[in-house]
Parts: sequence; structure tokens; C-alpha cells
Amino acid sequence: MAADGGRPTRAQLTPFSLRPWLGHIDIYRTERDGADFRLVLNGTVVVEKTGEDWTGRTAQDVDDKYKLTLLADLQDVYARKVPRVDRITLFQKEYVTCYRLLLPVWEEGRDDRIREILLSLFWSSDPRDDSVTFLKLTTGP
Repeated sequence: MAADGGRPTRAQLTPFSLRPWLGHIDIYRTERDGADFRLVLNGTVVVEKTGEDWTGRTAQDVDDKYKLTLLADLQDVYARKVPRVDRITLFQKEYVTCYRLLLPVWEEGRDDRIREILLSLFWSSDPRDDSVTFLKLTTGP
């Protein structure tokens, strides 16, 4: 949620405002009105944990390699215009589970257009842990 209570825009979600979480964040840019999404930033912690850097590739590329539904999940967030949280198995390492947040980021000045979707991964130290604790993302003090 944006600091003003509205929808988060790219202008509000700067590297400075996201600094504590930046390594956990991938940024997928919308292509062809949500037909696909291109990874423009692969978080350093995500790359370290997965062992792969997918920068420049699409959600469809990921699905093609790992037989997943990442594209469908991103399209769901794009169509419904709401965040989504899932507990997932890391596709590169099936023994690792994590929480995945998909957060739509709106085009500045456009309530009808999602520019990007932030994909954030957070790991639990206990594989039996079903609870999710969220950090409040704010752009102000």
C-alpha cells in the first residue's frame, strides 16, 4: 500500500524506499497489455538463493524451462489488480520453500494501468512455518 493509502506507483517505489528489501525483489515489466512480463531486475538475494539470473527473460521463459505457472500468476495479479501471496517451493531447489508476494505497481497518474509487478521472495527458517509476517512498505518516514 502506498504511503497515502492509494495504489503504489513506480515513482513511490524507488531504490531508496525499497532499500531494506531490494535483494529480495524481482521487477517484472508488463508487456503487450499483460500478455507477458519481462524481468528487468533480479534481486541479488534471489539470484544467490536460486543460483540463476533471469534478467531480460520473460515469465514465459521461466514457465517453459520449469513447467510452472508464473505467467498465469502474474496475469492473475494484472487482471484482478490486487496483490497475491503464495507459499511456494523454489523451482530451482525443490527442497526450499518460501513466501512469494506479487505486488502490482501502477503507472503514474493512471488508475487503470499496471506498469510492473514486484515479485518478492522471503524464506522461513522453519519449513513447517505457515505464518507470514509482512513488512510495511512505506515511502515516507
